[in-house]
Amino acid sequence: MTTIQHGSKLTLAEYRALEPVDEGVWELADGELFEMPPPSYDHQNLIDYLVRMINNFMDTTDPLLGTIVSGIGVVLSETRAPTPDAVYLKAEKGHLIRGSFVEGVPDLVVEVLSSDRSRDLVLKRDWYHEAGVPEYWIMDPAADSLSVLEWTESGYFLRAVFGRGDVLTTSTIPGFELQMNMLFDNRARSLPVQRS
Repeated sequence: MTTIQHGSKLTLAEYRALEPVDEGVWELADGELFEMPPPSYDHQNLIDYLVRMINNFMDTTDPLLGTIVSGIGVVLSETRAPTPDAVYLKAEKGHLIRGSFVEGVPDLVVEVLSSDRSRDLVLKRDWYHEAGVPEYWIMDPAADSLSVLEWTESGYFLRAVFGRGDVLTTSTIPGFELQMNMLFDNRARSLPVQRS
Protein backbone atom coordinates (compact mmCIF):
# COMPACT_ATOMS: atom_id res chain seq x y z
CA MET A 1 0.00 0.00 0.00
CA THR A 2 1.19 3.50 -0.84
CA THR A 3 1.46 6.04 1.98
CA ILE A 4 0.66 9.62 1.02
CA GLN A 5 2.67 12.35 2.67
CA HIS A 6 1.21 15.84 2.78
CA GLY A 7 2.41 17.90 -0.18
CA SER A 8 3.91 14.94 -2.01
CA LYS A 9 3.18 14.22 -5.65
CA LEU A 10 1.91 10.83 -6.74
CA THR A 11 2.98 8.93 -9.81
CA LEU A 12 0.43 7.00 -11.82
CA ALA A 13 1.83 3.73 -10.40
CA GLU A 14 1.42 5.02 -6.83
CA TYR A 15 -2.12 6.17 -7.61
CA ARG A 16 -3.01 2.71 -8.94
CA ALA A 17 -1.48 1.09 -5.83
CA LEU A 18 -3.72 3.02 -3.45
CA GLU A 19 -6.33 0.95 -1.67
CA PRO A 20 -9.90 2.17 -2.21
CA VAL A 21 -10.76 5.02 0.14
CA ASP A 22 -14.29 4.43 1.45
CA GLU A 23 -16.72 5.67 -1.16
CA GLY A 24 -16.37 8.43 -3.69
CA VAL A 25 -14.51 9.22 -6.86
CA TRP A 26 -10.83 10.15 -6.80
CA GLU A 27 -8.82 11.68 -9.60
CA LEU A 28 -5.10 12.12 -10.15
CA ALA A 29 -4.72 15.81 -10.97
CA ASP A 30 -1.17 16.76 -11.93
CA GLY A 31 0.19 14.31 -9.38
CA GLU A 32 -2.20 15.26 -6.59
CA LEU A 33 -5.06 13.14 -5.31
CA PHE A 34 -8.35 14.99 -5.68
CA GLU A 35 -11.70 13.81 -4.28
CA MET A 36 -14.66 14.64 -6.47
CA PRO A 37 -17.83 15.72 -4.68
CA PRO A 38 -20.71 13.25 -5.07
CA PRO A 39 -22.96 14.08 -8.04
CA SER A 40 -26.37 15.57 -7.43
CA TYR A 41 -29.49 13.59 -8.31
CA ASP A 42 -30.02 15.74 -11.42
CA HIS A 43 -26.40 15.33 -12.52
CA GLN A 44 -26.54 11.54 -12.18
CA ASN A 45 -29.98 11.26 -13.78
CA LEU A 46 -28.89 13.18 -16.88
CA ILE A 47 -25.69 11.19 -17.41
CA ASP A 48 -27.47 7.88 -16.79
CA TYR A 49 -30.16 8.79 -19.31
CA LEU A 50 -27.65 9.87 -21.96
CA VAL A 51 -25.58 6.70 -21.53
CA ARG A 52 -28.73 4.56 -21.71
CA MET A 53 -29.89 6.25 -24.93
CA ILE A 54 -26.52 5.75 -26.62
CA ASN A 55 -26.40 2.11 -25.50
CA ASN A 56 -29.99 1.55 -26.71
CA PHE A 57 -29.05 2.99 -30.09
CA MET A 58 -26.04 0.72 -30.42
CA ASP A 59 -27.99 -2.34 -29.23
CA THR A 60 -30.61 -1.82 -31.94
CA THR A 61 -28.29 -0.82 -34.77
CA ASP A 62 -24.74 -2.07 -34.48
CA PRO A 63 -23.38 -3.19 -31.10
CA LEU A 64 -19.93 -3.29 -32.68
CA LEU A 65 -19.87 0.51 -33.14
CA GLY A 66 -18.31 0.98 -29.74
CA THR A 67 -19.05 1.28 -26.05
CA ILE A 68 -19.96 4.04 -23.61
CA VAL A 69 -19.30 3.71 -19.89
CA SER A 70 -19.60 5.95 -16.86
CA GLY A 71 -17.52 6.03 -13.69
CA ILE A 72 -14.28 4.80 -15.23
CA GLY A 73 -10.93 6.54 -14.95
CA VAL A 74 -9.00 7.73 -17.99
CA VAL A 75 -5.21 7.68 -17.98
CA LEU A 76 -4.21 10.82 -19.87
CA SER A 77 -0.58 10.95 -18.70
CA GLU A 78 1.72 9.82 -15.90
CA THR A 79 0.26 12.52 -13.64
CA ARG A 80 -3.34 12.85 -14.85
CA ALA A 81 -6.14 10.32 -14.49
CA PRO A 82 -9.55 11.99 -14.32
CA THR A 83 -12.85 10.15 -13.98
CA PRO A 84 -15.23 11.72 -16.52
CA ASP A 85 -18.98 11.32 -16.21
CA ALA A 86 -18.97 9.18 -19.37
CA VAL A 87 -16.46 7.92 -21.91
CA TYR A 88 -17.13 6.57 -25.41
CA LEU A 89 -14.68 4.40 -27.34
CA LYS A 90 -15.10 3.15 -30.88
CA ALA A 91 -14.90 -0.63 -31.25
CA GLU A 92 -11.28 -0.58 -32.39
CA LYS A 93 -10.30 1.11 -29.12
CA GLY A 94 -12.15 -1.33 -26.86
CA HIS A 95 -8.84 -2.92 -25.87
CA LEU A 96 -7.96 0.32 -24.03
CA ILE A 97 -10.40 -0.58 -21.24
CA ARG A 98 -8.42 -2.41 -18.59
CA GLY A 99 -9.98 -2.89 -15.18
CA SER A 100 -11.18 0.44 -13.82
CA PHE A 101 -9.27 2.59 -16.34
CA VAL A 102 -9.23 3.53 -20.00
CA GLU A 103 -5.52 3.27 -20.82
CA GLY A 104 -5.35 5.83 -23.60
CA VAL A 105 -7.33 8.49 -25.42
CA PRO A 106 -11.08 7.86 -25.74
CA ASP A 107 -13.04 9.10 -28.77
CA LEU A 108 -15.50 11.11 -26.69
CA VAL A 109 -15.63 12.38 -23.11
CA VAL A 110 -18.77 13.73 -21.40
CA GLU A 111 -18.78 15.93 -18.31
CA VAL A 112 -21.82 17.33 -16.50
CA LEU A 113 -21.21 20.72 -14.89
CA SER A 114 -21.47 20.79 -11.13
CA SER A 115 -20.68 23.37 -8.45
CA ASP A 116 -17.02 23.64 -9.53
CA ARG A 117 -17.85 24.67 -13.10
CA SER A 118 -14.34 25.88 -13.92
CA ARG A 119 -12.95 22.37 -13.39
CA ASP A 120 -14.85 21.09 -16.45
CA LEU A 121 -14.95 24.33 -18.47
CA VAL A 122 -11.25 25.20 -18.12
CA LEU A 123 -9.04 22.65 -16.39
CA LYS A 124 -10.41 19.42 -17.85
CA ARG A 125 -11.04 21.06 -21.20
CA ASP A 126 -7.30 21.83 -21.33
CA TRP A 127 -6.40 18.31 -20.19
CA TYR A 128 -8.61 16.61 -22.77
CA HIS A 129 -7.37 18.85 -25.55
CA GLU A 130 -3.72 18.34 -24.62
CA ALA A 131 -4.28 14.55 -24.59
CA GLY A 132 -5.97 14.69 -28.03
CA VAL A 133 -9.54 13.66 -27.11
CA PRO A 134 -11.37 14.26 -30.44
CA GLU A 135 -14.75 15.25 -28.99
CA TYR A 136 -15.76 16.73 -25.63
CA TRP A 137 -19.37 17.19 -24.52
CA ILE A 138 -20.20 19.53 -21.65
CA MET A 139 -23.72 19.24 -20.26
CA ASP A 140 -25.13 22.13 -18.23
CA PRO A 141 -28.15 21.06 -16.11
CA ALA A 142 -28.82 24.65 -15.05
CA ALA A 143 -29.26 25.77 -18.67
CA ASP A 144 -30.58 22.44 -20.03
CA SER A 145 -27.92 22.50 -22.72
CA LEU A 146 -25.19 20.29 -24.12
CA SER A 147 -22.15 21.80 -25.82
CA VAL A 148 -20.25 19.73 -28.38
CA LEU A 149 -16.59 20.65 -28.75
CA GLU A 150 -14.33 19.23 -31.46
CA TRP A 151 -10.54 19.01 -31.28
CA THR A 152 -8.46 21.33 -33.46
CA GLU A 153 -4.74 21.98 -33.20
CA SER A 154 -5.28 25.40 -31.66
CA GLY A 155 -7.93 24.31 -29.14
CA TYR A 156 -11.44 22.95 -28.97
CA PHE A 157 -13.90 24.35 -31.51
CA LEU A 158 -17.48 24.77 -30.29
CA ARG A 159 -19.43 22.92 -32.99
CA ALA A 160 -22.87 23.41 -31.45
CA VAL A 161 -24.87 24.02 -28.30
CA PHE A 162 -27.92 21.78 -28.15
CA GLY A 163 -30.97 22.72 -26.08
CA ARG A 164 -34.62 21.75 -25.88
CA GLY A 165 -36.09 21.40 -29.37
CA ASP A 166 -32.72 20.43 -30.88
CA VAL A 167 -31.58 17.01 -32.08
CA LEU A 168 -28.13 15.92 -30.90
CA THR A 169 -26.01 14.23 -33.57
CA THR A 170 -22.33 13.36 -33.76
CA SER A 171 -20.03 11.93 -36.39
CA THR A 172 -18.30 9.99 -33.58
CA ILE A 173 -21.38 7.73 -33.30
CA PRO A 174 -22.75 7.59 -36.88
CA GLY A 175 -26.53 7.57 -37.05
CA PHE A 176 -27.10 8.46 -33.40
CA GLU A 177 -29.76 11.10 -32.81
CA LEU A 178 -31.30 12.27 -29.55
CA GLN A 179 -34.21 14.66 -29.15
CA MET A 180 -32.88 16.90 -26.43
CA ASN A 181 -36.30 17.42 -24.85
CA MET A 182 -36.31 13.65 -24.16
CA LEU A 183 -33.10 14.08 -22.17
CA PHE A 184 -34.00 17.26 -20.30
CA ASP A 185 -37.65 16.29 -19.71
CA ASN A 186 -37.10 12.63 -18.87
CA ARG A 187 -39.57 11.10 -16.41
CA ALA A 188 -37.11 10.71 -13.52
CA ARG A 189 -36.21 14.39 -13.74
CA SER A 190 -39.81 15.39 -13.00
CA LEU A 191 -39.74 13.81 -9.53
CA PRO A 192 -40.15 16.35 -6.72
CA VAL A 193 -36.50 16.46 -5.65
CA GLN A 194 -34.20 19.39 -4.91
CA ARG A 195 -32.00 19.77 -8.04
CA SER A 196 -29.09 21.72 -6.57
